Amino acid sequence: MQPAELKDQKITILGSARSGMGAARLMASAGAQVLVSDVDPDQFTAEKRQAFEEMQATFEFGYHSPDVLESDIVVVSPGVPDDSEIMQKLAAVDIPVFSEVEATSWFIHAPIIAVTGSNGKTTTVNLIHHLLQTAGLNSFLGGNVGQAISEVFLESQTTNGQEKIFVLEISSFQLDHIDSFAPHVAVLLNLSPDHLDRYPDVDAYYRSKMRIFENQSFDDLAIINADDDRIDTRRLGGGKIQRFSTQHNADYSVEDGQIMVQDAVLLAANELPIPGPHNLSNALAAIAAVGPFITDNGALTEGLCSFRPVPHRLEYLGEVKGIKFYNDSKATNVASTEVALRSFEAPVWPILGGKDKGGDFSELIPLLKRHAREILLVGAASQVIKEQLGSAFVTHELETIDNAVSFALKNASSGDVLLLSPACASFDQFDNFEARGDHFRAIYQRMRGEG
Repeated sequence: MQPAELKDQKITILGSARSGMGAARLMASAGAQVLVSDVDPDQFTAEKRQAFEEMQATFEFGYHSPDVLESDIVVVSPGVPDDSEIMQKLAAVDIPVFSEVEATSWFIHAPIIAVTGSNGKTTTVNLIHHLLQTAGLNSFLGGNVGQAISEVFLESQTTNGQEKIFVLEISSFQLDHIDSFAPHVAVLLNLSPDHLDRYPDVDAYYRSKMRIFENQSFDDLAIINADDDRIDTRRLGGGKIQRFSTQHNADYSVEDGQIMVQDAVLLAANELPIPGPHNLSNALAAIAAVGPFITDNGALTEGLCSFRPVPHRLEYLGEVKGIKFYNDSKATNVASTEVALRSFEAPVWPILGGKDKGGDFSELIPLLKRHAREILLVGAASQVIKEQLGSAFVTHELETIDNAVSFALKNASSGDVLLLSPACASFDQFDNFEARGDHFRAIYQRMRGEG
């Protein structure tokens, strides 16, 4: 769809969080008649009222009125599930429903690098963005990380000069309602079970992730992890395929401890400033993604060496009483917590729990046996996790992160690791994983001051 076609269209935005507000501003800027509808009354604020008045949009909170079913187009926020009552009603009357990433893509005529996967997305898009900026390119970062895609596009309109490149972190929920979205570079990092509270089975979740490739043409790049046999190459669409691997020969690989681009050495793998085998894989994916834009290997090496870890992803905070604090709040699924546990040799006190997304916590048992001293459970999923882990571990149901930290400081030994890597969503006690991680960091800072 072209932006000019949106003028005077009745467009409803479902949800008023970050992506919903961005989509509303974008649709209003195209001359649409915008209605923002959010079933949660607590989302309504004076700040939002002012924003609606400025964009001349109507709004409703606490319910979805019949006006929603009179829309020409609906843009749905990622937090609205397909099985919700309003989505079922929209399907029944055949109103087109698009995600915010799809709607924003109608406005973007610059190259898009889009990254999805079950784990590693945030680190990878931040590294891609950093590599592009280090090479002097005009990169904009958004999506499922930081700013919404629509917000990033609107801000980019004030930037003049060289060609823009949009680097987007894309979730499965954002891919569920695409139509023509076709990134010039699409990256799939990995697949592992996740979001089984939103999908009927793991195959449906994997199919959603694969949709990032479906509209690509031969001029586009499809970048995949050759080490992940869950990726179905039959669903890759029309893009040219490039592979990265830490274990095998590939377009981007590790050989004899060296990060390689085809036959060229960039740097030694142990010089990468983000530790762990998972980050080595993420770095290869990032290098592949910027391949069409950066041909100077020296610029790539400089960017890799100057990159710094992303907050909330195995973020080292410091020590209190000799106990090392790591903030891995971004670990919202079991596979991500597995990655975190593999990163430590010292004994670990893991803080697990939050809102259960249907993960199989028993998959953590082998790594917990190898790395964990005792397990600290918080949030709504505590009982589920305790039952799935069985009697093999000493577990403590502590309700809150504050209680978990206090318990660890009383019982852990100097040299141990206190790891917030919840394997769950944050929405039982926090607005998002960032708020959860910030809270953990604030506890650490307070404890450090007391200690």
